[in-house]
Amino acid sequence: MRCRSVAALPALLFSLAGAVGCGAPPPATAPAPPIVAAPPVTTAAAPLPPTTNLGSPGTDDASLGQLDFPITGSPECQRRFREGMLALHSFLYDQAHESFTAALAADPRCALAAWGDAMTYDHPIWHERDLTKARAALARATGEQELTAKERGYLATARTLFASENLKDAHAAWLAAAAAMHRDYPADDEVALQHALALIAVYGYDPAHVREQMEAGAIALGVLQRRPDHPGAAHYVIHAFDNREHAILALPAARTYARIAPAASHALHMPSHIFVQLGMWRDVVPSNERAFAASVAWEKAHGHTASKYDWHSYSWLVAAHLELGQPAAARKLIDEAAALLVAMKDDTGGFRAGYVDMVVDYVTQTGRWGDVEALVAPVMAPALDEGTEGTGPIACAAHAPGAGGEVRLPGALVARLVANALRAEVAIRAGDEATAVKRVADTKAVRGQMAPWSKMFPPDFTARMDAKAEVLLARAHAGAKPGAAAQKKVIDALEKLAQLEVGKAIAGPVAERTTREVLGATLMTAGKPKEALSQLEKDLEARPNRALALLGAARAAKAAGEAEKARGHYAALAELWSGADADLPGLAEVRAGAAGTAP
Repeated sequence: MRCRSVAALPALLFSLAGAVGCGAPPPATAPAPPIVAAPPVTTAAAPLPPTTNLGSPGTDDASLGQLDFPITGSPECQRRFREGMLALHSFLYDQAHESFTAALAADPRCALAAWGDAMTYDHPIWHERDLTKARAALARATGEQELTAKERGYLATARTLFASENLKDAHAAWLAAAAAMHRDYPADDEVALQHALALIAVYGYDPAHVREQMEAGAIALGVLQRRPDHPGAAHYVIHAFDNREHAILALPAARTYARIAPAASHALHMPSHIFVQLGMWRDVVPSNERAFAASVAWEKAHGHTASKYDWHSYSWLVAAHLELGQPAAARKLIDEAAALLVAMKDDTGGFRAGYVDMVVDYVTQTGRWGDVEALVAPVMAPALDEGTEGTGPIACAAHAPGAGGEVRLPGALVARLVANALRAEVAIRAGDEATAVKRVADTKAVRGQMAPWSKMFPPDFTARMDAKAEVLLARAHAGAKPGAAAQKKVIDALEKLAQLEVGKAIAGPVAERTTREVLGATLMTAGKPKEALSQLEKDLEARPNRALALLGAARAAKAAGEAEKARGHYAALAELWSGADADLPGLAEVRAGAAGTAP
């Protein structure tokens, strides 16, 4: 399982101070996309292939898709290289490394296999890499004079990628080299997809660079049109259009990707990114059930333990059950994960980051704040890859960042940071100002421990973290029955945070309450239902079919005397909760509101 990308961090921190929004318009220089209504939550996916045909290493039946990538080398090297590329396009980096290593074993002069192996150590979407291993792998490329000009181009582009110690500079240089190579070979699909991936690595999820994201999507769509069985084409379309305004464009690719590569856990999970953007929670469930099952099958087949499973997909499965009003199913999944975490013999930070996502989603959706201490206890305990007093190196990789080390944010620290924020929320709700202030200080202390990884942080990281801390402190100082001045401080802090989060991608706990949801609830408490409704409807426009936002909007509309709006929001939530647990709190209110019979 991969560690969490730093890009996901702002969504996770300071739980009820809000997750990220994703509804910023394109820059004024870009044409505005047409407004397209999100598909209803009843949109059903066509049946996917079973996940049992997982193939085995070294075979061509691994159900990872098809591609055409001729290289110089022996027939066995070419076959194993093709396997590796199929895995690489689905970010199955360990599997790709295994195939590229086998290709080199079959033919040590198979230079492109060395190139492919080097690329397994750079994870561009996740902002992770191991520079030492990448350079060592690339150094195994020999016999360059025997290669075609295009093959030499791949090697030169990779050398550009791995020349700089700075990850941001490295990806920028890679993009320039990949774009130049694409100009030299405009008809080559693999060259085109390298360019698309580099564009996403540099500009993905940045509302200031929509044009570049759309360029990446257009390139990948072109390849997918020519090669409807290519995993990389479908995959990169999803990443390029992974925002509220453009997600509808990627829905066909999302459906396609899961069928192209049913053995790839990541291919089965990625459609969820589009489903969540469009509020299609029922589709999120089977997507992530299959993704997790595929990861378990692969890791078990290779003798790996549960720490390597795809807990990211598992956490999205928990979130989907919660949005659908099924907390019993969600809690069962969480309890099973917690039992594994406590019993795990190789516990490292990676698993913890996924686990804490589930906890955040669960308590914010169910309101079971009394369960927080027990639920976060496993992530507050020292991880096996840190000192016994909790002060040693914490990482989900073997090296700290720096020259030659792995550039990965420490998963155990991320989990602990989020857990402390959640504990601060508990104290605020209990009216315990002193403890809440201490928990906020704890989050700042963990941020200090993360300083060695600061070069990975987005430019606005510190500002957003400080704003989230301000929200928690304002709420802590306001107390249970705040006066008008204290309420205004909380509202001002939330509005500031909401502005900082405009246009940020969905990441982290996908069922966590957003800042606008919290702002809406705060305005309702302050006796301002019309203002609350405005905030909640903005939130639903950015992230549709979210249960708590719909419920809040319905109640705000009712309080504001807007009966038709209230009924509409209740009806949308009743549809979302059509398969909800029978004892779900609020279900009777929602059904009565949808029927127009609520008092």
